[in-house]
Amino acid sequence: MGRGFRMGLVVVAGAVLGAGCATKGFVREEVQQSETRLEQQVAKVQGDLGQEQARVTGAITQAGDARKAADAAGAAAADANARALDAGSRAGQAMGRADEAAAAAARAQAKADDTDGRLSRLWGGRNKWVPGDSMVVTFASNKWQLDDRGETALLDAVKQLQANPNLIAILEGYTDSTGTPAANLQLSQRRVEAVRRFLVEKGVELQRVQSIGLGDVRPVADNKTRQGREQNRRVSIKLFAPAE
Repeated sequence: MGRGFRMGLVVVAGAVLGAGCATKGFVREEVQQSETRLEQQVAKVQGDLGQEQARVTGAITQAGDARKAADAAGAAAADANARALDAGSRAGQAMGRADEAAAAAARAQAKADDTDGRLSRLWGGRNKWVPGDSMVVTFASNKWQLDDRGETALLDAVKQLQANPNLIAILEGYTDSTGTPAANLQLSQRRVEAVRRFLVEKGVELQRVQSIGLGDVRPVADNKTRQGREQNRRVSIKLFAPAE
């Protein structure tokens, strides 16, 4: 093998080696560029993903706030409805009490009218009768039942009425000033009815006994004291004989 041939081989080998080195450099450069582009794409995707996650998180937060607002509005509506129902119930109760008060006032007025009529009739016939004996029966507070002392006091009236068929008895019932006027009027009427019933049960004819309840009017003592109130809780029994 000649020297020239060997030199050729050396030249060819160098060219090949040089070409190999150039190829490796190119490959490395391409790989680096590819890696750079890939990193850029990955970074962009990650950035887009972060923005999307932020939007999703914001949407979830807004949805939660909206839900809380809706719950609060629902609770407020329920509370307002409960208050409205309660107000309606109180209004109904107030109307019921007003109706009861109006009915009680009407009953009291009717009783007052009846009392006034009976007083007018009694006063109109005052000149036809001559007053005789009178007596008083007292009652416990807020009571209308006769006690033993009251029944004993009434026995004298019973004797006189039985002995003289021409006599009549006029009963007037009263109360002390405690209680409402309507309640006192009713209580006074119960008291005169108790006395009237006792006289009738003892044999006195019903038509000979006239009774009227006058409530807390015409006190005979001071209602500010206990003793005065005791005297005012009474039924007066007045006997009358026909005028000649």
